[in-house]
Amino acid sequence: MDDHQREAAHGVLLHAAEEIMKGAPDGWRRALVREYATPHGRGGTGSWYETEGDGDSLSPSLDVRKLYELVGGGEEVAVELLVEPSGRFEAVVGRSLTRSRYERDRVLYVLRPDVLPEQPGALEPPCANPTFAGDPDEAVRLFREYLRKRREILEEEEWLAEPLTEDERAALLDRFDGELPPDLLALYGEADGDEDTGLFHNHPWFALESTTLVEHEEPWSWGMNPLWSTPGGTPPGVVRRWVGTPKWVPFATSTGGDFLAVDMDPGPAGRPGQVIRMGRNYGGAPMLVAPSVTHMLRALVAALDRGAYRNDEGYLHVDAEFPSYLDPSKSFWRGNAPIPAKPKRIRHLVVDKVRDVDLSPVRNAPHLHAVTLFGDGPADLAPLRDAPVEMLQAELGAVDLAPLAGHPALRAVRLKTSEPVDLGVLRTLPRLQALDLSGSAVRDLGVLRELDGLLSLTLSPEQWREVGAVPGLSAAELAGDPAPGQIREWAEGFRPDEPLDAPEYFEGSVR
Repeated sequence: MDDHQREAAHGVLLHAAEEIMKGAPDGWRRALVREYATPHGRGGTGSWYETEGDGDSLSPSLDVRKLYELVGGGEEVAVELLVEPSGRFEAVVGRSLTRSRYERDRVLYVLRPDVLPEQPGALEPPCANPTFAGDPDEAVRLFREYLRKRREILEEEEWLAEPLTEDERAALLDRFDGELPPDLLALYGEADGDEDTGLFHNHPWFALESTTLVEHEEPWSWGMNPLWSTPGGTPPGVVRRWVGTPKWVPFATSTGGDFLAVDMDPGPAGRPGQVIRMGRNYGGAPMLVAPSVTHMLRALVAALDRGAYRNDEGYLHVDAEFPSYLDPSKSFWRGNAPIPAKPKRIRHLVVDKVRDVDLSPVRNAPHLHAVTLFGDGPADLAPLRDAPVEMLQAELGAVDLAPLAGHPALRAVRLKTSEPVDLGVLRTLPRLQALDLSGSAVRDLGVLRELDGLLSLTLSPEQWREVGAVPGLSAAELAGDPAPGQIREWAEGFRPDEPLDAPEYFEGSVR
């Protein structure tokens, strides 16, 4: 920011502080505002008055969009504002800062936004059979049969949008930065979506323009906690382990945040054009619906033939028994010991009340990517050495990491212990990229400066002061719910690649 921009930003923050003081409740101790702006809008992780009780919510008159413009825009600009009853206020504003939306007591400082870890899906082998499983001619035949059977049940014609002309479809596809499978394309020659009819397992079908012109945002960024994500499609190996990818192309919606999509970049055992369910309820774990749109239609026709439907006053609910997030699954297991003896499907294991827990059942578990342990301990981690664990979180009285020496897959470790942990074994982990020690006692933080591949580090304020700058980081995180002044002091210890990305600090007083 130049002097003029800083003056304008100070005015925005002063006005917000004045309004906060005018609306403050009796007995308030301070007010906290945490908002952010993106190219698409604004949001926040919470704004409130601290009081002797539970606190009061706060809707600040903060022109965060103006601050976004003054900083120079970008993917996101974060604003942290603290106001005291005396009238004093302080704030940090920056496009390199973000308050974690997962654990709100910490602030992330992105030092190298373009240096990101690879998604797990990028490390999987290519698709063994790159041909489409669907057939456009059969898809059209099944589609017409499906419509005919629906019409006979409902005793009326359902509304469908007229198909676009061949030239109109070609123009949309030319502008589309992607690909659609031939069987889905063939259906757009029959109709241009169904609006609210919900032909495809009660999911309204998008018009071709909506399917091809959707803007795909890059889902892999430091603000999305990339190294603490353990994606895994169902079934394993069929759906590639992406957190998200533009090659999942939604073509129908549940209207509740979930979608049917064609997967144009399947896992090694999948086929391009396979249909998956993805969205809000699936996180980074979409589920296979059918090997193709053709197979999906075949299942829908078969459901009508066996009477698996319900006519709800003219709206036809068809139950083709497609999998959903509501289906029982053993991919996530949480409980107290003992651990299931057959953990073949477990991907995330959470053990509560750990006390001499036996982890041997998950030795060689083929899809175990994340392990979380809570309790007093101890826990012998040796069996995890033979599982493809990528993320380990241990909240134990004490933990011995030595049995994990040389683990080939472990990339993220979060420790919260009362007994000091020996970090020496971290030097032997070839893929270690993320470390969170903010809640743990450790013996030698100097080890951190020797971890060449470390990209993300989370520490408490005291730990950061002890270790100082750690070379090579792409993202640093400060735990302990820091105030703007603490954030400024901490951030000044780093030298980001781009000086303009350094956060701006403001302070002043309401008269």
